[in-house]
Amino acid sequence: MDTLLQDIRFALRSYLRSPAFPLAAIATLALGIGATTAIFSTLNAVLLKPLPYPQPEDLYNIRTTLTDGRVTTGMLSNGEISRLSGTTTIVRAAGVQEIDLTLLHQDGTPQHVKVYGVTEGFFELFGLPMTLGGFTHQHFARPAPPPPPAPGAQAPQGPPPAPPVVVISHRVWQELYQSDPAIVGKPIRFAEIQTTIAGVAPRGFDTPHQGDFWFSQQLDPDDINHFFDGFMRLKPGTRLEQANAEMLPIMKGLERDFPQADLNRAYVTKSLVASVVGDLGPILIIVMSATGLLLLLGCVNVANLLLARGAARAREMAVRVAIGAPRSRIVRQLLTESVLLSTIGAALGLLLAFAGVRALLALGASKLPRLDAVAFDGRVLLFSLAALLVSGLLVGFAPALRLAATDVRSLMNESTRSATGGRGTARWLSAMTVVEVALAIVLVAGAGWLVRGFASLRSTDLGFTADQRLIFDVAFLGPKYPNQAAVDTAGRTLREKLAALPGVSGVGSTSNFPMKNTIEGSLIAQFHGEPLDPAHPIGTRQRIVSPGYFQATGTRLLQGRDFGPDDRQGTQPVAIVNRAFVKRYLNGRNPIGLQFSAGYPQPNPRNEVTVVGVIEDVRQKAVKDEAEPAFYQSLAQIPLRRQTMVVATAADVAAIQSAIRGEMRQFDPQIAVDFQLVRELVDGTISRQQLGMTLMLIFGGSAILLAAVGIYGVVAYAVAQRQGEMATRLALGATPGSVFLLVMRQGAMLAAAGTAIGLLVAYLSGRIVASQIYAIRASDPLMLGGAIVLVAGITALATMIPAWRASRLAPSGVLHTD
Repeated sequence: MDTLLQDIRFALRSYLRSPAFPLAAIATLALGIGATTAIFSTLNAVLLKPLPYPQPEDLYNIRTTLTDGRVTTGMLSNGEISRLSGTTTIVRAAGVQEIDLTLLHQDGTPQHVKVYGVTEGFFELFGLPMTLGGFTHQHFARPAPPPPPAPGAQAPQGPPPAPPVVVISHRVWQELYQSDPAIVGKPIRFAEIQTTIAGVAPRGFDTPHQGDFWFSQQLDPDDINHFFDGFMRLKPGTRLEQANAEMLPIMKGLERDFPQADLNRAYVTKSLVASVVGDLGPILIIVMSATGLLLLLGCVNVANLLLARGAARAREMAVRVAIGAPRSRIVRQLLTESVLLSTIGAALGLLLAFAGVRALLALGASKLPRLDAVAFDGRVLLFSLAALLVSGLLVGFAPALRLAATDVRSLMNESTRSATGGRGTARWLSAMTVVEVALAIVLVAGAGWLVRGFASLRSTDLGFTADQRLIFDVAFLGPKYPNQAAVDTAGRTLREKLAALPGVSGVGSTSNFPMKNTIEGSLIAQFHGEPLDPAHPIGTRQRIVSPGYFQATGTRLLQGRDFGPDDRQGTQPVAIVNRAFVKRYLNGRNPIGLQFSAGYPQPNPRNEVTVVGVIEDVRQKAVKDEAEPAFYQSLAQIPLRRQTMVVATAADVAAIQSAIRGEMRQFDPQIAVDFQLVRELVDGTISRQQLGMTLMLIFGGSAILLAAVGIYGVVAYAVAQRQGEMATRLALGATPGSVFLLVMRQGAMLAAAGTAIGLLVAYLSGRIVASQIYAIRASDPLMLGGAIVLVAGITALATMIPAWRASRLAPSGVLHTD
């Protein structure tokens, strides 16, 4: 211990004598350790921190897919859920369905809220105790069917189903009900239904994310309608492969019993945390790898500084060896110095990491799943400690190995100015510089890939215009809207009133606005006069829109006509199909005038429509997802109580919002109005990619800066070691230009070697990245070429300064000093 303290005191004294070196080294390490710790803390919050449920590793999300290429929502039916519970591998399965309702506060103020209809056992599946009350079996039980009628008697009417009850979140219980301990059984009012509160959810319960209201669903156990997101808990110690194997015959049984709904359908399972995080996880892993490379580059840079400093201390080391100091003692001293640098760098890095995380959250990362709070917990502190030790060893390894493997005579020569002096150190410095260039190439290429992927997303043709559009939901409920005719009249009247507002250029409404993640119908279609092929059914989406919707959203009409005033209830049902529908199913036939029926689980001939137009494909789910075959029907022919209004404007959006609010208060004060800009909606779907791109640009820029500093230091050291040689060349007639090119050639050779290695590593790592990131290729010549040009330019600039100084040496002054 005394020896260690002595080494630390000696290192501190040496650093205080020449503070420029430790300050540069500490700043470099603080940058690397701080960036790595900041990204690890977000990765820890997103992927490593367990979900707030008992045994979260046993919780899984369930979806479904169709293996025959038909379109599907990916949701589950109650029948597909109910048959999973109680198997040998699955403890329980449950489903949740999202519904939009309007909460009415005590003063009558409406508030648009999302509620979630759940199946029996939903809260029990997650394993947290309820704060108060909760659902019981009776809340999910369907009324018993009436007994069969006596011969000749009228069939008796069964009892009506009881209204569903609601569980509220712990947050709502506190904020709206002031933590009322007697809340269970009290009424709660929605515009659509008045019911009672059955319980308060556990504190911290967050499934679905930010959910506040859960309704009990009363469904037939064999209901085949697909509108549930599924969850299951496996028995402790069960592997997912075992559960998947057991789920396969269950789906086969469903396919046998309900071939129209479950033919060629399969369960799709993934861990609950992976389901919650989505594609944010892979992006953070890629960025985390980049920060690891940045830390490695910083370590190489500091190692270079230590190597150059070690050459200046060669005589000191030689004297210590000559008087009997063991080499292990010198190695320990050097490692102590490097670990001391890393310790100070790590302390500053933690402060940088904390500030960096706060900046990330302020820039919008807090809206991403599991990033609303990023804690510096024990796992993060252990990681920073590990980064400290690893960086300390990496930084001190090369200088210690260099000095430990050299004899006394060579060490003495290290301090001379002869051409042969310092060759060993120069070789080490050159090797480390090659590594720096290679790492810079990889990081710059990685940043370029994410920029390219994000740019591809931003430039993707969405099929609609996002700018200068806003949306809001409306619900025509209550006694003012007793039937479909009243709903149709209300919707048409409201659109006319909004269209008359100053600055409004278009108004429309729809059942499923793009990227709102509203569940949309997946139907089976059958062309008029053609047989239904069960092996290759025509799967299509159904969307309901108002006349003028396509003009309001900027969706291009490619053929035929738009919906018009003559398309109303009681007239021939018409439809407009998208380009994907025409391309997949019509094989070059003219779609105009084509008739088809659609329905689920089989086409309904009573719902036959005539195609009157073709529109451009719309990216409905997300920017990166291709459009699926879809047909649109007119709201005037199928009035819906719930609609999303879209307003196009060239005026100030804030002023338009104020005008719309005023109009809505006059039209129906019980309709809650929550605006959303369409551009913000679209940008929200690519916010994860934007976060990854921003971080990689920062790391790529830092890599270039570190590489430039490292290359400059190595070339400057080499020039200093060869000053005598350069002066001799100049004295014997060499031109300054030839000396300049000599030094530039040395930097070019290092850059070429590093570039070759970096390109190979970048290509191999890019193949992994390409499988996770939208629209990039590992062999993208533009990105790889751009990385080469950028790093080569920085290398040339870093080499040019010492080369210019070498070419301006005064031979007499240098040779006289030697």
